Amino acid sequence: MTTETPDLPPSTETPPAPAPAPLPSPGSMIREARARARRSLEDMAAHTKLARGTLEALERDDYAALLEPVYVRGYYRKCAKVLEMDEERLISAYQARVSPRPPEAPSKLRLASGTELGSSSRLPVSMAISAAVVAVVVCAFIWFARNGIQTYPVTPPTIEVIEPAPSVPLEQVMTEPLSVPEVVDAAPVAAEAPLEPPPAAAAAATAAPVTLRLRFTQTSWIRVDDAGGRTLLNDIRRAGSEENLTGQPPLSVFLGFAPGVEVEFDGRRIDVQPYLRANNTARFSVPQP
Repeated sequence: MTTETPDLPPSTETPPAPAPAPLPSPGSMIREARARARRSLEDMAAHTKLARGTLEALERDDYAALLEPVYVRGYYRKCAKVLEMDEERLISAYQARVSPRPPEAPSKLRLASGTELGSSSRLPVSMAISAAVVAVVVCAFIWFARNGIQTYPVTPPTIEVIEPAPSVPLEQVMTEPLSVPEVVDAAPVAAEAPLEPPPAAAAAATAAPVTLRLRFTQTSWIRVDDAGGRTLLNDIRRAGSEENLTGQPPLSVFLGFAPGVEVEFDGRRIDVQPYLRANNTARFSVPQP
């Protein structure tokens, strides 16, 4: 005898969707995109206006060597624009690794006395405070009952009577001769010697003027001051322009974008790399002391 199994209705449940694959690190994404585009770090630095050290820190996900997150997101946007990457995907990969988690509220709070708030085995806080107030009131009542209120005698203040000075008749005052103090000849005051200028300022005033030559391969802001306090240049220069500045040495130079400026002094080129900062600015003086 065979038994037939009843036909079951087809299941309507849908299988759970697979979890999304985690995004790769933003550094690996930039490194792979740069390899596909066949760009070197020097080429990326020239197009993004970022230092080579900053680009290396981005590719190895070294967030401790970078600035605040608001600046780092700007770095990623520059790299995404040059490498034609998905900017939002790159920022999301960065946010997934650096966004702090919100702190969890503790289930219980422990007071200095050892009492835990939120625990059912302890008295409520309001009852503990009420008991402390009642204890203070009882102690104060007992102290006043034992000691009483002490009274202190009040001594009246002593009033001193001051007699007026005897008056002098007006006729006597008018007839008495006035005494004129004797004037003693004062010693002549020596004339102050004129102040001499400091040796450094005198040397700067007598030093021969020097000439500084600047060639701009990229747009940069620049300021140059001489030792006499004159500002020789304080402006933005476009790529392809040149400047010859003459002033009293030493000259103080500040470059807004140092990689885009070639500096020559006394017929030789000055290497600005030792003065380069993380934001591509540089500050130095010529000639060197």
